[in-house]
Amino acid sequence: MSRLRLDLYSSEQLYRQLYRALRAAILSGDFSEGEAIPSENQLRDQFGIARTTVRNAMALLVSEGLVQQVRGRGTIVSHRPISHNIWNFGSFTELARRQGQRPTTRVLEHRVENGELLLVRARGLANGETVNWLNVDTSQLDLALYPGIDRYDFAAQSLYEVLRRDYDRHPLRSELLLTVVPPSERLREVFAPAPEVPGYLCASGDVLDADDRLVERTSIVYSPAVQMKFATRWGRDTAPA
Repeated sequence: MSRLRLDLYSSEQLYRQLYRALRAAILSGDFSEGEAIPSENQLRDQFGIARTTVRNAMALLVSEGLVQQVRGRGTIVSHRPISHNIWNFGSFTELARRQGQRPTTRVLEHRVENGELLLVRARGLANGETVNWLNVDTSQLDLALYPGIDRYDFAAQSLYEVLRRDYDRHPLRSELLLTVVPPSERLREVFAPAPEVPGYLCASGDVLDADDRLVERTSIVYSPAVQMKFATRWGRDTAPA
């Protein structure tokens, strides 16, 4: 736990920083299955934060199923480390270019709200005059971290290229939750003429840099035409029965 750090000057709330730090420690194996993580009092004293901050972070870990609170034992790790590799996440523009395809972006929303840039884009691949729209990508970017980013034209520029080049922020990994969202008029219009479906796959969560600093909050809704490839690896002591 000595290597865990909180940034008191970050615009990200402390409870989310603590949640992400503990989550990363659990997923990396710093705490093993059945082991107790530091108590509320220990975390409060170590970081000099309020008890409510610790409790809010713990609540997120409990809701995600990474820990459980056991009377008389404390907060116990209930997660078995499983490694997931998910293709098609990351920079859409860079992935398309590596595959020799022509990426196309259509900005659906671009507005400042509560100190953040809300950027909604349809992303697709151009084939002559035709565009096959593959996803609708929502980004929330803190203007305190990226002053002036609302002035960029993201129909013409890659968001991640701008973050690296002009703000020295280098997206490295993402922590995403997969859900299904109901169709909306916007999604139907963007993905037409894809067949009507009861819901769309949505990946939402945080994009982080090498220092586990928040880069953006994102939500990506995929067209029914998109196919995903998942690879899961269990450790020797976590193979399914």
